[in-house]
Amino acid sequence: MTNLVEKRILVMEENEELLTIVEARLHARKYVVDSARDLDQASKALAQNPPDMVLVGSEIWKTYGRELCQRIRSQLGSSTTPIILMAEEEETASLIMILDSGLDDFILKPFSTFELQLRVAINFHRNEERIQANPLTKLPGNLAIDNEIRRRIESKETFSVCYIDIDNFKAFNDAYGFDRGDDVLLQTANIITRAANSVGTKEKIFVGNIGGDDFLVILSMKFDHVFAKECIHDFDRIIPTYYKDEDVQRGGIMIKNRKGRMAKIPMMSLSIASVTNENRRLESPAQIAQIAAEVKNFLKTQQGSNFLRDRRDHPLRDLELAVKVLADNEKSGESEKEPLGQILLSAGLITEQQLAEALEHHFRTGQRLGQVLVNMNLCRSEDVGRMLERKLGIRYISLTERKLSPGLARLFTEEYVRTHRVSPIRVKDKKLYLAMIDPFDIKTVDYVERITGYKVVPCLALEDEFERFLENNFTRSPAEGSRQ
Repeated sequence: MTNLVEKRILVMEENEELLTIVEARLHARKYVVDSARDLDQASKALAQNPPDMVLVGSEIWKTYGRELCQRIRSQLGSSTTPIILMAEEEETASLIMILDSGLDDFILKPFSTFELQLRVAINFHRNEERIQANPLTKLPGNLAIDNEIRRRIESKETFSVCYIDIDNFKAFNDAYGFDRGDDVLLQTANIITRAANSVGTKEKIFVGNIGGDDFLVILSMKFDHVFAKECIHDFDRIIPTYYKDEDVQRGGIMIKNRKGRMAKIPMMSLSIASVTNENRRLESPAQIAQIAAEVKNFLKTQQGSNFLRDRRDHPLRDLELAVKVLADNEKSGESEKEPLGQILLSAGLITEQQLAEALEHHFRTGQRLGQVLVNMNLCRSEDVGRMLERKLGIRYISLTERKLSPGLARLFTEEYVRTHRVSPIRVKDKKLYLAMIDPFDIKTVDYVERITGYKVVPCLALEDEFERFLENNFTRSPAEGSRQ
């Protein structure tokens, strides 16, 4: 039998006497009841206390009709919340249109206590079986998700399916416990739903929870990037508050890896992969999920929260498209400078065809574009470094032939260098020049300044050069007296 204790019902009825009776009967069955007498009151109730079911009187239905259903669906982010019409017996002739209007069921007035309670219980039971809602977030589950995707496909409308995954959630859950992990999942569900609703109440939106930290949103393709930007902004602003201060300052959680060494797991971020039918025919939920999984696999190789729309239905045919794809993949707002590929082209270091081939490999493997170009022998490592220096405005230091002096080696342990991907290069005028894979890692810069007493000058280091630098300088045991 359906658990009635936590179920919330919104009752919309103009007749105050009938409203009082319905409220009393539902309260007797341990339902939480909210009431509304017009569309504005209903909208406030939907926003403040999202109901599990809506009962609406026929007079209100005649006034607002489809607009009411659309408001309920968009504000709740779900197409599965039962909406039951309370109708007069003489109105039954018009009930033949009930399925086309967005309603799920009806009950004739006047109704008995038992009839009302039974109709409500049946609809709750039917709805739970239909959607298999996630017990924690209360968002529709896999069956409802599949049904909604199939409905969109059959309608032949253009749509976008956004698959949303919380990166590094397992590490957080292991370190902070399941209760704290559940809090993050609930907060993420709220962030996603709010971001989806922010694109406008007229937009047909569906929000679901595939399971655990995997969510899904279906909406118009023209709004998916707006949704993703809003979602990422709120997530990156709110979620750090769930970490301890020391983890926030460190930029992640320290755990032992499989080799028994301490490794930093970055703070949680979002990967949002969008799949659309704008330029290809989508035939099934399984096909869409497979495409999204491939896009997410690439996104997870990138740092921080990212959004990417699948574009493989558009082969990289020319330079203009290749550069656009690369630019779109960069985080918005980080830099308005030219993409790396365009800079290398302008310098005459690669051809348009070589850039297209490198970009294709970049998206397929997740390797950084500069590293791909070096591995394909299209550019020297030093050329890529100089171009990135121009693009990022950060000094590039080649590590190819560089040796680490014993004095500098004592500043950090080998473990710290390997974990944080940084290494001291030289000290001059009370400044420590620090080679960094990510020279924008402000938290690491602040930490190094505190433990060394030097003013840190971040310098860009390339991944392949850094690996060779490690092999050449840290194959021995850390020098005695070294410190982190």
